[in-house]
Amino acid sequence: MISDLKILLVDDDKIMLFLHEMFLKKSGILHDTVLCYNGSDALQYLDSYTSQQTNFLVLLDINMPVMNGWEFLEAISDRSYLSRVHVVMVSSATEEAEMNKALNYSQVIDYQQKPLSIESCNKIVHSEMLRGFFEDFTAN
Repeated sequence: MISDLKILLVDDDKIMLFLHEMFLKKSGILHDTVLCYNGSDALQYLDSYTSQQTNFLVLLDINMPVMNGWEFLEAISDRSYLSRVHVVMVSSATEEAEMNKALNYSQVIDYQQKPLSIESCNKIVHSEMLRGFFEDFTAN
C-alpha cells in the first residue's frame, strides 16, 4: 500500500451499511472503515481528521436526511483535502441523468447501484484512481 486509506461508508440505512461493510470485507478490503449516517457526519469526520497523509474512499449514498450526497459533494468542493477524497456514488437511482450528474464532480470516480456486491467491490479495488491503495489485489 502506497499511503494510508480510510473508507467512509455514508448511508442513512443501517442495513445497507452493514451489507456494504460485509461485501468490502469479503472482497478482501480490510482498510479502516468509518460508518456515517448522512453527509454531515462524513463532512464533520473529514473536517476533524488531521493527518495530511491519509486518503479517503467515500462510498456515498445520494438520498439521506440532514445532508444528502449532492450537498456533501458541494460542501467538500472547497476543502483543502479535496484532492485526497475519492467518491463512489452508491445509489438505488437507475436514471442515467443521476449517474451523469455524479460523474461531473471531479472527486467522483465511479457510480454503483445499491446494494454493492462482491463484483462491484472488486471493480472499485481495480479502479485506475485507486490503483496504489490496493496493490495486494492486482492479481485478483
